[in-house]
Amino acid sequence: MQKKVSVASTSISAEDSQLFRQSITGARPIAQDKIPPVVAPRKKKRRTDVSSKQLDENLFWFSDEFEGYVADSSTLSWVQQGDDPHLPGRLRRGEFQPQVVLDLHGLTAQQAKTELAGLLAYCDKQQFNCACVVHGKGLGILAKKVPNWLIQHPNVRAFHTAPKSWGKHGALLLVLKIAN
Repeated sequence: MQKKVSVASTSISAEDSQLFRQSITGARPIAQDKIPPVVAPRKKKRRTDVSSKQLDENLFWFSDEFEGYVADSSTLSWVQQGDDPHLPGRLRRGEFQPQVVLDLHGLTAQQAKTELAGLLAYCDKQQFNCACVVHGKGLGILAKKVPNWLIQHPNVRAFHTAPKSWGKHGALLLVLKIAN
């Protein structure tokens, strides 16, 4: 291993100091223009896992104008016509455990609709029969829209307000059809 060689600092001679002062005579400080540096815009990250055609197919089921579900109370419950009428009660009692959870906090209605469509497509692909959608309470915008979107999708058999352990009035538990 080689030793580092240190250079001894020498003091500046009086002659060098005088020469430096003569060379900077008449110099004036530069005025700051205070223009912030330009930051190059970042490229937006694109989702590579979902093609736009597939996204359009997933969103096909959801209409914002359709309002087929009106909540009578703070507890939301719905069963698809012709299905087991006891499904919401079983969801309320916690007989179904969600295999996937979707949190919609902080999303716009359009983003939430896209994510919900993706969740239902994912559940269909993975053969999941129960999911939890956390829409939050907030202003109640998503709390009103999510049930109306869900009743439009043919794979949703039933939903009910989630038990306390899964989010209570800020979440829904869904029972989904499983394709054979």
